Amino acid sequence: MNPKVSHPRIKEFEVVTNPKIIKLLLDGTRKDIVFNYLVNEPMTVKQLSDAMKKKPGTVLHHVQKLKNAGIIQLVETRETPRGIVERYYRAVAREFRLGISERMSAYDDDTVASKDRVRAALLGLSTLGIHISESDFEHAHDLLQRLIDREAEVAKVYDSPSNHAFQSLPPSTRYDVSYRMSQFLLSQDALYRKTLSDWHDLISHYLRKIESEMV
Repeated sequence: MNPKVSHPRIKEFEVVTNPKIIKLLLDGTRKDIVFNYLVNEPMTVKQLSDAMKKKPGTVLHHVQKLKNAGIIQLVETRETPRGIVERYYRAVAREFRLGISERMSAYDDDTVASKDRVRAALLGLSTLGIHISESDFEHAHDLLQRLIDREAEVAKVYDSPSNHAFQSLPPSTRYDVSYRMSQFLLSQDALYRKTLSDWHDLISHYLRKIESEMV
């Protein structure tokens, strides 16, 4: 039987902003599956279980979660001479980035959900090697929350459900206009710029630490 091959375009990078998916990737096994293996090449559950020295059933459980979340995809199926169907999975992108600076929904008034998302984003930085210490975590949380809150406030200036002309734009155009307008308005906000500078200083501290450890 000839293999059934799918050739979906592999993105260079994928920005992850959904807190549920960020939490999903924080699991050690799932993180290994994606970042140590499937960003590099297609593999079967059997190949993954052999490489990771884990039971196939355990690996299959995590693979299914990742597939359902849209992090990995089935790219090929092959039938062996013995009639066994092999399914090959691959990450949807070569690199995953956390969109921690992307604003929350401008109309989300659920304070608890907002705080959970900020916490998930901070914890998700560990997938990039940035491990916020306990002593810095509260400060980092406060900075990021203030950035997101201000971004949401600014977005309401133009991104309103009542602005039918804006909402009627194609999604890609609406996103571009939204992004550029947000950048302009926020660049005029002295308090936002100061908070953003403090955030950059904090993250830069951890990036320098990573670089020193690699020397």
